[in-house]
Amino acid sequence: MQERKPIAYFSEKLSGAQLNYSVYDKELYALVRVLETWQHYLWPKEFIVHSDHEALKHLKGQAKLNRRHAKWVEFIETFPYVVKYKKGRENMVADALSCRHVLLTQLEVKVPGLESLKELYCTDHIFSEPYAKCKYGKGWDKYHVHDGFLFRANKLCVPDLSVRPFLLQESHAGGLMGHFGREKTDELLADHFYWPNMRKDVERFVERCIICHKAKCKLNSHGLYTPLPVPNAPWEDISMDFVLGLPRTKRGRDSIFVVVDRFSKMAHFIPCHKNEDASHAADLFFREVVRLHGMPRTIVSDRDVKFMSYFWKTLWEK
Repeated sequence: MQERKPIAYFSEKLSGAQLNYSVYDKELYALVRVLETWQHYLWPKEFIVHSDHEALKHLKGQAKLNRRHAKWVEFIETFPYVVKYKKGRENMVADALSCRHVLLTQLEVKVPGLESLKELYCTDHIFSEPYAKCKYGKGWDKYHVHDGFLFRANKLCVPDLSVRPFLLQESHAGGLMGHFGREKTDELLADHFYWPNMRKDVERFVERCIICHKAKCKLNSHGLYTPLPVPNAPWEDISMDFVLGLPRTKRGRDSIFVVVDRFSKMAHFIPCHKNEDASHAADLFFREVVRLHGMPRTIVSDRDVKFMSYFWKTLWEK
């Protein structure tokens, strides 16, 4: 900068192994590339490097360097520089440029036909005007052009008849993600992309998702508890539960397995251990209940589904 006005701009896309650099390496590499590009301006006089990466403040004080860092630092130290840390929220312009660059780098790998957006901007009925005004001049309203792509703030503008269906699909159910609902899908898209009526497009896409319709649970509306059907005969419909935390007997029993006939209210109280699993409970049930009254038609219990599954499996194996 000269007299608080920028005199030149520089940007470069990372490629190959550079994409796998750590954040610190990327920041340090950016400093090296800037110095290489503008070294003819910078050698004669001390200058200030403003960075939102705090670790660069300690560049001169590092004791141990790997081979790559040593090479870069050796070059950097040929310049009379001072690093000043500037928090990201205080460096809005540079932070915005960085966000756009990172977004484009990621999308080039993941989104097929990304370059075609540049041609579609010119004919799109929404984005053609801001694109034309920003392409050969400064930003207009909230719009800016970066590497040929139109941004509204830091969100990539996506014209009609382009990659909108692909982005909707990826945000809704891409990769290993589940099928998100309307709110979550809209939130994921709105973080990085912009087009008019995006929310309506998301709602329409999610409503048409066949997998979501197949997997959607059919739940009764919340309200009063649904009463159990009235039993017609004794020991056809029973309920069972466990009473835990009792004093331990001489035989080591500390719980009671309670089985109640819902028709006659007759009950069996079976001593047991609190750590007995579903298979042991099924053994007790068969020995103390089924042996005397036969197999019930229904069982009501507050135990989890997994417990009851093992319980029934063990019971039917008897």
